[in-house]
Parts: sequence; C-alpha cells; structure tokens
Amino acid sequence: MVPGFSPVVLALDFDGVLCDGRPEYFEAARRAYRETWPAAREVPDAVAAVFGAHRPLVESGWEMPVLLHAVVAGETVAGLVDRTAWLATARRLLGAGGLAPETLGQALNGVRDAWFARDPDDWIRHNVFYPGVVARLLDVLASGTPVAVITTKAERFARALLASQDARLGALPIVGREPGRVIPKPESLARLAAAHRLQAGAEGLWFVEDLLETLDAVHATPSLAAARLFLAGWGYNTLEQRASVGWRRHVRLLSLGAWTAPFAAWPA
Repeated sequence: MVPGFSPVVLALDFDGVLCDGRPEYFEAARRAYRETWPAAREVPDAVAAVFGAHRPLVESGWEMPVLLHAVVAGETVAGLVDRTAWLATARRLLGAGGLAPETLGQALNGVRDAWFARDPDDWIRHNVFYPGVVARLLDVLASGTPVAVITTKAERFARALLASQDARLGALPIVGREPGRVIPKPESLARLAAAHRLQAGAEGLWFVEDLLETLDAVHATPSLAAARLFLAGWGYNTLEQRASVGWRRHVRLLSLGAWTAPFAAWPA
C-alpha cells in the first residue's frame, strides 16, 4: 500500500452509505402512522417519492411517521426546508395530534420488529444497496484492508442485510450499540482506532458518513483529529450540505463513482 493513499482501517456508516433503506422506512412509517395517529389519513404508495426526498431532514425514528403526516396533510414547503424548520413543524404536528415522540418511536420499532419476525425476506427486499457498493466492499476486503461498520442501526438488522449480499459482509464488525445504549459515533470510532493501535489523532482511519453534523463531531474529537473524513454524496444529505464541504478543510466530498475507484483516486 502507498502510505497516505490507503486506509489502515476503513469505517463505514450503514444507512445512506452502504444501503438505501428509504423503501423500508416508508413502509414501516406508514404502518406505525396508521396505528398511532388520530384519524390517520390515507397514505398512497405515491407518497414514497416525496417521503424519500425529505429523508435528509430526519435523524430519529419517531420523526418518520410525522413526516408522512406532514406530506399527506399538505404541509407547506417552508416547513420542510431544512432541519430547523422541520423540527419546529414536527413538534407542532405532534402537539396537534396529542402525541409524544416516545409513542411514535416505540410504534415504529414495534412495527419493524413484527415485520422482520414475520417475513424477514420481505423486509430485506425493502432495503436496497447502492450501485457498486457491494462489489467495491468485497474488493477492499480481498485486499486485506480491515473494514468496520459504524452505525446506530440495530446490529441484527444491519447484519441480516449485509449477509443477504455475501457471507463475508455478514461477518464484518458492526459497532454502534451495546445493551441499553446507542454509542455516539465519535466514541465508536475512538474505540476502533484504539483496537487497531493507530497513531495520535487516529491517523490511518478513514470514515465515510452521509451526515455532515456527524463528521463535524468526529473532527472535533481530539483523539480523532487526524482521521480522514468523507461525506457520501449519494446519501441522506442535501445539495446545500454537499456544497458546504467546500469550505470545510476536514471533510472531503465523495461521489459514488469515486467510491468504486481505488483509494488513490479518492479526494485528497
């Protein structure tokens, strides 16, 4: 390997980097919405496209049924323009419906658990890996580069999806949860760097993530200051967020085409 042009260890987010879960999010959110929202409106299949377009606004599971309601209720564009406007809209809609985030979050998790238990193959089919991602990931593994998945997604879901593509992917380390706790990604990455005995600042660690705020938090962590950070331009982010990478010296914008290329072709 050429020093600096290949990672010592490659860390990858799951949703929005490896896998597009928007079809599954939509269907799980639709079922949870029907179960919990007072006088729930009809949610036709055509709403999936609008829901998917606004997916970058969502950070927590409870927001997904609220987003569905916002779309079918005809919420104005101004209420969905960015994360700040969306949170204000979501809180207002929750109040009008007399619902709490915890109620919707539990409903969504319950729907997903029941779906996966009843028909795991159908659940898996509602998650789509991005073009070229699986083949490139297998090439990286074949080269001997260690790979770890850093995600807040439940491990059993992430592992089932990876294993559906290839048994070698199903065996990847998955870091992000422990009993009763979701681990913040900077902490997960710090643990990974320590496990691979990386130099100060985690030099040699490359991390691909689709949330810009997460990458900023990683860079602000002293033990990770030397990690090479990439924003997945094909993931759950907006045009404005991708454009803002231009004035962030610590983040590089990675295209899906670059992802499939050798590491030496990745933005430096």
